[in-house]
Amino acid sequence: MIVIATLLVLIAAVLCARLLYSLAIHALPLWCGGTLAWWIFHVQSGLALSALAGIGGAIAALVIVQLLSQSRALPLRIAGIAMLALPAGIAGYFAARGVTAAVIDEGTMVDVLSLASAALLGGTAAMRALALGRSESGKSALASSSV
Repeated sequence: MIVIATLLVLIAAVLCARLLYSLAIHALPLWCGGTLAWWIFHVQSGLALSALAGIGGAIAALVIVQLLSQSRALPLRIAGIAMLALPAGIAGYFAARGVTAAVIDEGTMVDVLSLASAALLGGTAAMRALALGRSESGKSALASSSV
């Protein structure tokens, strides 16, 4: 029974880490949607309208990032990638800092692991933004070359 309980705890920890990773990667749309929903709810517009506004805000943030990532101008493309990567890096830093500070004592190792997590999550979000920008442009380039 102890072995089964230990395995269940390890599986739960891995699933929680995966959820934290996914939420940190999508920090910008989650933040935009959550902020908009919170604001709409607190102006007494109701729960349903605030949920719809939050979903709309998250979708609008993703659309803006996708449009900027597909731009031909390099500064706009970099801005779109940075819009997704910087919040993901910040969320990764503080998520790793909270988890490691709960497990080990405060010190240099907590900072090193937090910075490594920030770099990992920021880089992953940047790669996803690059893939988001290339998905449509790659299809159009293939379509134009075959005609």
